[in-house]
Amino acid sequence: MNVFLGYGMVALFFCGVLCTLYIHRRRDADFTDYAVGGRSFGSGYQTMSVLNTWFPGSVFIADAGMAAGSGVIGFHLLVYGLFAYLLMYLMSRRVWMWGARHGLRTQSDLFGLRYGGTASRTVPALIQVLVNFPMTVLGMQAMGLIFYYISFGHLSYSQSVLAGVLVLVARQFWTVRMGMRGVVVTDFYQGMIAYVFGSALLVGLIVYLAVNGHGFARLPLERLTLPAGGDSGGLYLFALTFTGSVGGWCLSGMFVRLFTADGVRSVKRSAVFVMPASLVFAGLLLTAALLSGTLPGVSDNPDRALFTLAQHIGGPWVIIAIALCVLAAQIGMADGVLQSVGTLISNDLVAVYRPMNDKGRLLAAKVSIAVYTVASALVANLGLSNLITLSIMAYQGVVQLAVPQFLGLFWQRGNRTGTVAGTVAGFVTAAGLSAVYPTFIPWLNGLTSGIVGLAVNLAVYVGCAYLLPQSTAERRRVGELFTATAVPGTRAAPTRTAAPPPGPAQA
Repeated sequence: MNVFLGYGMVALFFCGVLCTLYIHRRRDADFTDYAVGGRSFGSGYQTMSVLNTWFPGSVFIADAGMAAGSGVIGFHLLVYGLFAYLLMYLMSRRVWMWGARHGLRTQSDLFGLRYGGTASRTVPALIQVLVNFPMTVLGMQAMGLIFYYISFGHLSYSQSVLAGVLVLVARQFWTVRMGMRGVVVTDFYQGMIAYVFGSALLVGLIVYLAVNGHGFARLPLERLTLPAGGDSGGLYLFALTFTGSVGGWCLSGMFVRLFTADGVRSVKRSAVFVMPASLVFAGLLLTAALLSGTLPGVSDNPDRALFTLAQHIGGPWVIIAIALCVLAAQIGMADGVLQSVGTLISNDLVAVYRPMNDKGRLLAAKVSIAVYTVASALVANLGLSNLITLSIMAYQGVVQLAVPQFLGLFWQRGNRTGTVAGTVAGFVTAAGLSAVYPTFIPWLNGLTSGIVGLAVNLAVYVGCAYLLPQSTAERRRVGELFTATAVPGTRAAPTRTAAPPPGPAQA
């Protein structure tokens, strides 16, 4: 009986998704409309869209598991989220205006506009395709955990992963057809379930734990203190927080959200709105996971802390409610990642070397999404463990785009040589160190491979900026880009025609 109840609620959830899609269905005018949803969404949709991408289903599992198993260090999710939203606010004007004026569709389009040349677009696109793959697999593993619990023992874990993957693959039929518009409108519906209903559910779980003697007083002291040195090293928390903050906006699925808004004001308002929403939801999630760490069975498998807690409460409804929250969050993340990766492959890899019209780009994007989804599904069924480690490793690679992305938005002197050489050097460094030290580097006091890669990346980028100065024409072109986005009433940085002065330009 319980299994039919669980699957029935999942079916009801998808009925809501499909109704939302068909209510907002509209034929895309061109490839740009498909890729960025016509740049037509206000701050409400933007806020929920950011939440539904920033907090995928894996936060209920991997991040909650970190808080349950390791203690308050898991709350770094709160800190790096707030810094990331500040970055969103600061870069929104230039990113959105460049996107609208120059018809940008992807993050790599922005790199191509800022630095010029082909390699400045294709290298970031290739990195996105690579690093988003394990994160997509991670999401499919989370889907498997959902179906494992709502089957109430009728499916093995491997069978549950297969069931979850098949559902996610079927969902991509509408992602392929409707593009980013379909992703954003369903983000709102899914976000209401994952973060609004989810927050209310988490309050109930925390009350249950406190009433039944699993409050903060029962937690061991080491769960309530941050690590000061020890095995992980004193800089491990800094490395997690920093790479999480800047790496989030290096992900293609997050970055494209800046292009879907109907104006700079909507992006900035959503950055302001998402801060308190994030604090409430993530704070409740991590608190519930932290307190559940004292329950029998949680320490054996902290990734399943919330589901273990639901089993202690008893009855199918709590398990199903948690599963629906994870499902809603994960569907939003998967849709955004797959749509953005498909657009990247079509727009910044295929079309760069084989020019094609909008119809050809649309076809290439849809085929890419389908192939990427099937490949991820096959790997997901091989079985992976330690979800948080996989997530952290993916960040080490994608965070290398932070140097050319953020310096390129606020400093005019960076050039395409430094962008390509620095990004490649940083990515190779991070990948090589991750193979040996997947979490942190003991002899660097806990720094991660991504931080070391960023240091190499930054040194190459800045070195090329000074040793290989831009041509006069290039300085003028970049200067005009910055001048066009100057805030009214302020004086924009002058376009340099002589040797550029050191230091960042003021836009």
